[in-house]
Amino acid sequence: MTRPGQAIAALGAVMRNRDLRRVELAWGASIAAEWAHFVALGIFAYDAGGTAAVGIAGLVRMLPAALIAPLAAGLGDRFRRERFLLAIALAGSAALAASGAAFFAGRSQVAIYLLAGVVGITSTLFRPALQAILPSLARTPEELIASNGATSTIESLGMLAGPLLAGVLVALADPGVVFFVAAGAMLVAAGLLAAVHCEGRIQLAAVGDAREVVLAGFRAVNHPKPRLIVALFFAQTFVRGCLNVLIVVFVFRVLDTGAGTVGYLMAAIGVGGLVGAFGAMTLEGRRLAVPLGFALVFWGLPIAFVALRPYLPAALLLLAVVGAANSVEDVAGFTLLQRIVPDEVLTGALGVTWGIAMGGLALGSIAAPAIVAAVGPRAAFAVVGAILPILTLVAWRWLVRIDREVAAPAAELELVHRVPLFSPLSVAAKEHVASRLTKVDVPAGEVVVRMGETGDRFYVVADGELEIANGVHGTAGRGDFFGEIALLRDVPRTATVKATTASHLYALERDDFLAAVTGHSAVHAAGEAVVEERLKSSNHQ
Repeated sequence: MTRPGQAIAALGAVMRNRDLRRVELAWGASIAAEWAHFVALGIFAYDAGGTAAVGIAGLVRMLPAALIAPLAAGLGDRFRRERFLLAIALAGSAALAASGAAFFAGRSQVAIYLLAGVVGITSTLFRPALQAILPSLARTPEELIASNGATSTIESLGMLAGPLLAGVLVALADPGVVFFVAAGAMLVAAGLLAAVHCEGRIQLAAVGDAREVVLAGFRAVNHPKPRLIVALFFAQTFVRGCLNVLIVVFVFRVLDTGAGTVGYLMAAIGVGGLVGAFGAMTLEGRRLAVPLGFALVFWGLPIAFVALRPYLPAALLLLAVVGAANSVEDVAGFTLLQRIVPDEVLTGALGVTWGIAMGGLALGSIAAPAIVAAVGPRAAFAVVGAILPILTLVAWRWLVRIDREVAAPAAELELVHRVPLFSPLSVAAKEHVASRLTKVDVPAGEVVVRMGETGDRFYVVADGELEIANGVHGTAGRGDFFGEIALLRDVPRTATVKATTASHLYALERDDFLAAVTGHSAVHAAGEAVVEERLKSSNHQ
């Protein structure tokens, strides 16, 4: 299958998952609203106070998010994640509607900037909550990568639709209309999220005080691998913050065109992101750190080249390349974090990541006017565009090391994936089960379980061959499992299982098995069906 075909197939698989589809569509409405608001806010600020005002608006929009997101995101680990997302969407819609009201009530800069801070907070919280729920909805590592690719694809569509819509509405009306339209989009997102149900989160974070909730996220990212990824995200968002301001300056001071061109240049990033997201969905396995590095290089170089070609067609093409790189960077980087960080603290860790990222956006927004003042608008593109290629070169050997250390999937996880009983479980739940497996080596002739004994473990066969006797004789080999009847029905063992060759098994303790099976309706139903079938088979003999 060609890469475009693989990408389309992966996107189709995600959309066939009902809850993933709803979450992804809600994300599309959210990102379109966010970027429409961003364009309208930038134009409003420039009209009110020029380049410096655009930088201040970006700072006010992102700095509260950088400070509050790490504190609030941990709530997504303490409560149901889908309900947390719903609350964020409703709060964002209210803030956007209030922005529209403030605009038409008197165009109050203070009120619109303060509400922009609220929108920034809700937008920042939406991201980690979305990215944390995906491993609880996706069922395989490949589906998780495809889900992240779909997230990036839909983000690119939102980045295309939001700025284009904002550009048209600003040209025909004014920013206040954009604020109200964005509020409506967030209401659509809330409606989609209200129907999402996340099953099978096996282990929830322990409830603690606010300080523990915050520290859990910081501790999760304060390890060499996630720390490097988060640091690169910070650098990328700093450059993005600069670029947001530079685009406005480029339109008004270099191209000398109208306000609508700001939306078109932002939309070019969305077009490129759409292409890049389809490519990102074909990323394979866990070798994602090196693609992350390449994406960062191609994030920066096109920005630098804008300085060489200050023409609208060239700028549109170069910004499309930036968008493509952005999609690959997002999919590779966030999939790595989802695989490295434990699920029970994932929302908090991603909240810290996005808080740091928003800090980068805020700093970039406020730094860009100073860079423009120091070297001029064209040279500012060259300075900002050089940052990411240089940092990636410095970090390259560590990126290669990450791929080398996390590339191969654990044997336990591969075994869990082969057990049909666990097939409906999410990636996060399967990884939890895999982490609880204990290896058991059984010599030929040894009895593993005996009929009539108390059942305390569930077994999966890694290799070897075993004989199962329960009135009739059967065999179990690689990928087969046994022991579930005693655990699910709370009865003594119904069969004797003895190794006929030297065998390697993995055992799952009673409580861990029951937590995995009974916590997910589809898995519970599958387990009961297996029990009924096996009991029926033995009774008929």
